[in-house]
Amino acid sequence: MNCPICGTEAILQGEGYWCPVDRIFLGKNLDIKPQDNTDYGKVYQKRSKRQLLRALLIGFIILLIVSPIAGYLILNYTAVGYREKIFYKYGFTGEASSYLRRHTTITVDNIIEKKPFGFTHSGRWEPGSKNVKLNTASDEVAIHEFGHAWWEEKRKDKKTREGLVNDTIKLSKMTDNSYKNSIKMAKWIVANYCGCANTENINYERVDDHHFYAPMAEFTMGKFKEGLNKLPEFMWPYFETLFSGDLRVAPCYETNSCYFSFRYQ
Repeated sequence: MNCPICGTEAILQGEGYWCPVDRIFLGKNLDIKPQDNTDYGKVYQKRSKRQLLRALLIGFIILLIVSPIAGYLILNYTAVGYREKIFYKYGFTGEASSYLRRHTTITVDNIIEKKPFGFTHSGRWEPGSKNVKLNTASDEVAIHEFGHAWWEEKRKDKKTREGLVNDTIKLSKMTDNSYKNSIKMAKWIVANYCGCANTENINYERVDDHHFYAPMAEFTMGKFKEGLNKLPEFMWPYFETLFSGDLRVAPCYETNSCYFSFRYQ
């Protein structure tokens, strides 16, 4: 026997039939027919619509409750969420953010810890796997490693690569006291990564240009046009593609909370 409203098969229970979809007990009579002009099809449709609306409402309420919690957990306790916070706080450009999302992965071993684990820094950029690996959620280290990943693409242009080396050497020889911090940083970079006894005659194949870029990106923490660690204008083009200059936090060197400030002191 079929249910008179929905047409599905009724179930025999005791001496009568039960319609589970419509939740109607039909009794013994197998030939039950409506005794009035009620359109049971419409009754069933209305009932189904109410059930659907109820389910949607419950789902929406659950979504409202769960979404903020899920968003908070993702931003604060996952590597991908941490990456988005870095992009947002330090004003990464849309171009750089999109590129890094598409072309890199990120792992953070200890997402709770902010202090770097390691003497120089506690991260690594692995070009082969395109992975940014951080031991901890250190903003300085993250910017340094993202700088590596971004420079990997930019350095493909020979003129850009050699220009960064030449301009960093130029900065290291400046005497303008308003750029004293960046001059010290440039001297540190040249001394450690140029591999050139004579800066007037450079073998660019021997220069570690990656470490001309990433440490300087970390040094500015996104604020490279003004402030304590500002760079001269001839250095801006190398970092304008990575940073917008619109920070939403104070760089650590303005709050004396940097872990690697020894590099330019």
